[in-house]
Amino acid sequence: MQLANQTFYFSSLVILIGLLAGSLSRHDSAAANKQLFYWPLSLFLLAVSMACFFIGSWGGKAVLAIANLSLVGGVICIGILFRSWRGQANKSTLVISAVAFVVSSIAYFYFLATGTTADRIYLMNGILALASFWQVIELALLVRKRVKAYQIKILMVIELVEILVRVMRSIYLRFYADSNLGSLYQEDAIGFSLRVVSILLLLMVCVIITNYYLESLWREHRSNARAIESGMLQSLNALSMVRDNETGNHILRTQQYVKRLAESLRDLGHYVDDLSDRAIEHMVHAAPLHDIGKVGIPDNILKKEGSLDAEEWAVMQTHAALGERVLRAAKLEETKSAKVLDVAIDIAGSHHENWDGSGYPNGLKGQDIPLAARIMSLADMYDALVSERVYKKKWSHEEACQEIIQNKGKRFDPAVVDAFINEQDYFSEIASRYGDA
Repeated sequence: MQLANQTFYFSSLVILIGLLAGSLSRHDSAAANKQLFYWPLSLFLLAVSMACFFIGSWGGKAVLAIANLSLVGGVICIGILFRSWRGQANKSTLVISAVAFVVSSIAYFYFLATGTTADRIYLMNGILALASFWQVIELALLVRKRVKAYQIKILMVIELVEILVRVMRSIYLRFYADSNLGSLYQEDAIGFSLRVVSILLLLMVCVIITNYYLESLWREHRSNARAIESGMLQSLNALSMVRDNETGNHILRTQQYVKRLAESLRDLGHYVDDLSDRAIEHMVHAAPLHDIGKVGIPDNILKKEGSLDAEEWAVMQTHAALGERVLRAAKLEETKSAKVLDVAIDIAGSHHENWDGSGYPNGLKGQDIPLAARIMSLADMYDALVSERVYKKKWSHEEACQEIIQNKGKRFDPAVVDAFINEQDYFSEIASRYGDA
């Protein structure tokens, strides 16, 4: 039985050291570190406890006293941690916790001097059950505050089972086992099993708390990545609008067109695997950057009132390749989550490619053209036709529709044109609602 005890406590020690190393490897803000101080402290105290239980059979009562009091300190720190999840643990919480630990220590040393091993087991079971009850209350208050982390409810169930197991261990020792134990390590198989289960439940609590923090860290990093990407996109969009003569309403219209075209394509059964809700959302966010390459076009060409000559048109055509290069330069190589920027690169570089291969800058053909660029090409073309420009008059909705249908299979993906035909009325509505003043 002693070998089984030592093997179990050593295994528990290894697990706790691993969790402790993971918690110490995090790099959080000063406020977060202050709040999370109780977590590595609890892991450290629990690791000390398991180490002392491991060597307890050699070290005697003094080592077991350290083991038990470290265990009490560890579970109290977990309770403070749960309290801090509702807000910073206040001074009264810390004072009450310190008093509870001192009282527990005095009671333990009293029974160490005057009581039996069974008395100390009863005491520890009572203290730890009360600590678990406190933790259940703190977790219940978190649920009441509508904290949606699923780990909270799991922790509540584990803590309730922990209380039950400790009560069962005390009842078993009182009525069914030999209460004249000479040592903790002399418990029979049932007593040992109940003790092992209680420690395993405590380890489960530690693992789930670690999972909670890892998931929180992942959500934080994902949120930060999205915020950085959003800020970058807004900055690039602002840069594009400074140089382009298109209006803000043009951006609103083309975003609406792209969204509806993509959804209609999916409804018609085309490119279903490529048109998830997230993929469509990326296209909509990337659409405003389709002409960002115009930042590199000289003013005398970009803002010319009238038709461009052949040489000027050749320069204007370079804006697609320029836009792709600008966005690739803006995308950090290690930014794996910048999906919107990837779509923006496809759109900027390829929205002037034609289905029959006659477009620019690379003469791509058919499905070699990125889907987002094929959708953007039609949306941009429709908006250009029905909008008045210094170099052209406004076309009617019917004329624009006829022009797009005539270019089915030539300039535009036939499937995208089919989606457009289904959404003609919507396009007309959007063009009217967000028309340029």
